[in-house]
Amino acid sequence: TEDSFFDESRRLDPAGAVTAAIEMLRVGSDVVDVGPAASHPDARPVSPADEIRRIAPLLDALSDQMHRVSIDSFQPETQRYALKRGVGYLNDIQGFPDPALYPDIAEAD
Repeated sequence: TEDSFFDESRRLDPAGAVTAAIEMLRVGSDVVDVGPAASHPDARPVSPADEIRRIAPLLDALSDQMHRVSIDSFQPETQRYALKRGVGYLNDIQGFPDPALYPDIAEAD
């Protein structure tokens, strides 16, 4: 995202994000954590639809590596999408406060 607090993690175009993720996995990263929105206190809000639009190309490109992909989002709609796509991990800075999501997490592979 353009307002990520860590400059080097910013990938504003899908191709750049895909290239960076593939390279991280190639050089030995166990997991790539993908954040479709910045999470710092001054970050601009991003809708679940925009988060999904941002992560979809990356998930398409990493379809054979989903067990090594983490999605960093506190939006239940984005989390459900990621689970349906088969990601290995969810990272929620709010600690998964929505109990309606728990059955989806429990059913995920």
